[in-house]
Amino acid sequence: MQEFDLVVAGAGVMGASIAWHAVQQGLRVAVVDAIGPAAAASGASDGAVSVASKKPGVLSNMADTSLAYCYELAQPGGPLEHVFFPRPSYFFASDQQESHALDELVKKLREMNGIAQVVSDESKPTDFLLGLGQSVQRLVEIGGEGHMLGYSATHAYLQHARAECFWRTQVTSFDESDGSILVHMGSTSVKAKNLMLALGLGTGQMLPWLPVIPRAGQLIVTDAGQGFVQSLPGAMTAASYLLSKSRDSVGDFPTPVVIDPLKTGQFLIGSSREPHNDATRTDLTILKALLARAVDCYPALKHRRVIRVFTGVRAAIEDGLPVVGKVPGHSRVWVATGFEGDGICLSALVGREMAAAIAQGTPKDDMKDLSPCRFELKRKY
Repeated sequence: MQEFDLVVAGAGVMGASIAWHAVQQGLRVAVVDAIGPAAAASGASDGAVSVASKKPGVLSNMADTSLAYCYELAQPGGPLEHVFFPRPSYFFASDQQESHALDELVKKLREMNGIAQVVSDESKPTDFLLGLGQSVQRLVEIGGEGHMLGYSATHAYLQHARAECFWRTQVTSFDESDGSILVHMGSTSVKAKNLMLALGLGTGQMLPWLPVIPRAGQLIVTDAGQGFVQSLPGAMTAASYLLSKSRDSVGDFPTPVVIDPLKTGQFLIGSSREPHNDATRTDLTILKALLARAVDCYPALKHRRVIRVFTGVRAAIEDGLPVVGKVPGHSRVWVATGFEGDGICLSALVGREMAAAIAQGTPKDDMKDLSPCRFELKRKY
């Protein structure tokens, strides 16, 4: 029977980051996934490493620290070299409600005084950024943020980690005894000193008391256009996207939309927030609303063709914060899930902190707000 210091269940960007950081701690690591690297949410994301899009408080503070760390990991020889890139981001408003959300965003970033900074706040945005529609009444430019595709980061971490990988293999259960864990994977088992559950929605199957819920989001990919291709220097995000994250519903504000320019000259347009777990479901009404808002604020999209529509499913937690830390009742089982679209940005920091905690046997106080212990009552009953 093979033995490891750490078995990571789940090969998304979070599990891959934890694996790479654990190897840096000198641990022998195995990564297990039922399909393969970045097969779920990490492979269906916009790749924004953004502080501005995070809820104020613990998530924004973590995002700022993780963003700074991404810059470090992207240095020559680092795992995120040629994967993480700095780029500006833009948040826009089309009505008073969205403008108020931008007020809160500007206030948050100025109070944080971190990596992400307000570069400009334009009341005549069509004079500032070429190609904007007349419906865009205000535009806030954020500098210092970055971008990395989830699947690129996942593969980069795994390639640099050189961990033992088990693809098309699912962790079905585990037995913890004195000093070790027996991790069962169908007809095969491995022995480990620690087990990390980074399974996204699948974590809820292993820990049924954990309130992991699905948040589906539909995404649209355009063609690259012909001749002169008008593009954007960074992603444009409607302020209603911030409102939708804070209210957890579409409500009565404009359609939340993100327009993300790709290096290929294409655009990625998204994304909805739907309470289901069906990655094969697309909804024409939602897609039309996303496209209508996107074209309204950036008319150059009128001349693009939609070449692909797909749905990604994020794992969320009912209280709006991810779950990171040691599982109550277990001395060697850890969990990292429920990032709901924030995992790309937070993966570097969480990977580093979790690997250090596993190597030392104790979680750090910095992550106490995300501890699964806050659901201790549900676990007992």
